[in-house]
Amino acid sequence: MLAMPPAVSFWIALTATIGLIIASMVTGLRRRRRLHLWLGPLTIVMLVVTVVLTEQLASRYDFPADVKAVHLPCAKLGGLMALPVVLTGLWLWRSPRARRWHRLAVYAWLLAVLVAAATGIWMFAHGTLRA
Repeated sequence: MLAMPPAVSFWIALTATIGLIIASMVTGLRRRRRLHLWLGPLTIVMLVVTVVLTEQLASRYDFPADVKAVHLPCAKLGGLMALPVVLTGLWLWRSPRARRWHRLAVYAWLLAVLVAAATGIWMFAHGTLRA
């Protein structure tokens, strides 16, 4: 079995993650609950896969310390912000009162993920591929 290069695996995972984020948002906003209950968790799992593949790809690069020092806290925050999304999602599953809190958690998580992605792109733009 042939293994895909890390960059190809990463781009496939990133594309799938973006698609799942969009699908989760659409089904959530349209209150298509059954589908959303599958897509939401699948989105979080795919994000984890993408992060793991990003780490594998990043291990082939050298990054300036100051740039990395900006990105890492942003990336960690993006990951941690998934917890309120999951917790409020579970709460919403049991109680409609949680809808506002879940929506707020999702928007905060999306903002954190966008910042993490932007600083990640910035970091890779300043990185040097190891020989």
